[in-house]
Amino acid sequence: MPQITFDEVSVSFSDKPILNKVSATIHKGEKIALIGRNGEGKSTLMKVIAKIIDIADGEMKVKNGTTISYLEQSVPLDSDKSLFEVVASGMGDEGDIIANYNSAINTGDFDKSAKFQEKIEKLGIWDKLNQINIILDRFELEANSKLKTLSGGWRRRVMLAKSLVSDPDVLLLDEPTNHMDIDAILALEKMLIARKTTLVLISHDRSFVANIVTKVFDLDRGNLRVFECGYREYIKRKDEVLNAEALENARFDKKLSEEETWIRQGIKARRTRNEGRVRALVAMRGEFKDRRATRGKIKIHTLDEEKRVSKLVFEVKNIDYTIADKKLVQGFSSIIMKGDKIGIIGGNGVGKSTLIKLFLGELEPTSGSIRRSKTLKLAYFDQMFENLDGKMLVKDFVGDGSERIDIGGKSKHIIGYLRNFLFTGKQALAPIRMLSGGEKNRLMLAKILAKPANLLVLDEPTNDLDVETLELLEEMLRDYKGTLIVISHDREFLNNVVGSTIVMEGGEKSEIIRYAGGYDDYLTAKAEKKQEEKTKQKPSKNTPKNKQENKKKLGFKEQQLLKELPKQIEKTENKIQELQAITVTEGFYQRDDFNDVVKSLAKLDRELEGLYKKWEDLEV
Repeated sequence: MPQITFDEVSVSFSDKPILNKVSATIHKGEKIALIGRNGEGKSTLMKVIAKIIDIADGEMKVKNGTTISYLEQSVPLDSDKSLFEVVASGMGDEGDIIANYNSAINTGDFDKSAKFQEKIEKLGIWDKLNQINIILDRFELEANSKLKTLSGGWRRRVMLAKSLVSDPDVLLLDEPTNHMDIDAILALEKMLIARKTTLVLISHDRSFVANIVTKVFDLDRGNLRVFECGYREYIKRKDEVLNAEALENARFDKKLSEEETWIRQGIKARRTRNEGRVRALVAMRGEFKDRRATRGKIKIHTLDEEKRVSKLVFEVKNIDYTIADKKLVQGFSSIIMKGDKIGIIGGNGVGKSTLIKLFLGELEPTSGSIRRSKTLKLAYFDQMFENLDGKMLVKDFVGDGSERIDIGGKSKHIIGYLRNFLFTGKQALAPIRMLSGGEKNRLMLAKILAKPANLLVLDEPTNDLDVETLELLEEMLRDYKGTLIVISHDREFLNNVVGSTIVMEGGEKSEIIRYAGGYDDYLTAKAEKKQEEKTKQKPSKNTPKNKQENKKKLGFKEQQLLKELPKQIEKTENKIQELQAITVTEGFYQRDDFNDVVKSLAKLDRELEGLYKKWEDLEV
């Protein structure tokens, strides 16, 4: 069933065409990826759907009664608003009324609360309060916390909760995974797959997109192509389209500008060379495995040989780091050699940036030691866009005002160098303020990679980058001869670039383990480790009789649990019904304990899901 239809929609900014007679249909329940280079108009098309931007020509039809919710790309700035207020605003005017009522109750202003209570009862929207509390609980958000106290990743969670709280018919998500850790991304992925809501998604995270979408809108030079397939199949079909276009351009080379032809040839060439680069990456991972095997997992050997010393970047011996009684690093040891390419992953707040600062000597470990190369030349990328001068020309920012730049001992014209980062000659001569967020990210990478460094540290370099730029960055990093340390939550990027991965598990033990390979290799190694532990716990054929009897007793307990589960389920359902009955009683939301009741209801819902899951598992 069509929910939204575009009929030759066009949008221009300052006489620059962004969308050129775009036509497409969005059907109920579809999960669509919106893909294209930075600056092609992906966010513009999404804002057209959200009715934030007016169309210049054409028509967009939205089915009557269709509700649309939009998560914008940028993370919200500091705000004194509570998380309850921010999430409630996703319900529009009704949410604002609920938020004002909640604020009055919390501050003890009963005259004000009575005023908003009257409005709530008149509109019949008490259930909205319950919806807000449930979504806050689902995203593990503290209702009374202030937005300004949260990190970028947690602010992203708040905005996602705001997008979902109204249970919209159409959900528009612009780079939802930015600043989120892998666990949060996986949880969001699972949630979006399960929801029947129509979804339009912009994301640089290829694994995230591939696991969710069933259809692709491809924006290319203002034109829209619709691919009725998932992301992986789209990549194959898109290559076929580019090959056909290249043949057509060979016959009619005037159809495309010289710069566009160059860009397309570059993409094709990169993908053609990819097979050899993958082999090099596999060899690099094998080298790390061999090195780790000879040294063991924890023990660090002193590197006295001259040849090995010259290749040493960091030798980390049993370091701890504690701040404000919180142990971020505990007993970590590793050796990082020249040319190593290392990914660092872990949840928000586990200490990834702290670990890098320890490596670089910006912080000193509480105990243990770090030996560093005396010849380190560092280039550091951390997405500090606010330091960019919008008036400066792109070429002057990268080239420090010079027309030529020294890259690897060779002099290169700045325009030619910027072409390697998919900037056209016209863009190179434009002021920075004309660039999109993704293009600014690309510009920062161009600046960083131009530095004569032998140690490259990148903190979330893939945020806001389009797929073509990601492929380009991956190629450059695989070719990079120095040492690379990269913090990233992009699973595919890690798989394609790094030779080993440092995983920061966090928790009480602050466990940090270095695995060979990328993210998928880490998952495989983790699964193998669990299987080994299970195998060790299994009784052998020669196990004494009493241990075999214990095995039988465990089976009996499972049978008893299966008998008891229906009673537990019924008991939990009865409790839920009792609490639900309380929430609809008159004056419930004036009670001092109404928040506790709502949270208990959400907790019981989760427990019921767990009981049903156990029942299904045992019956199988």
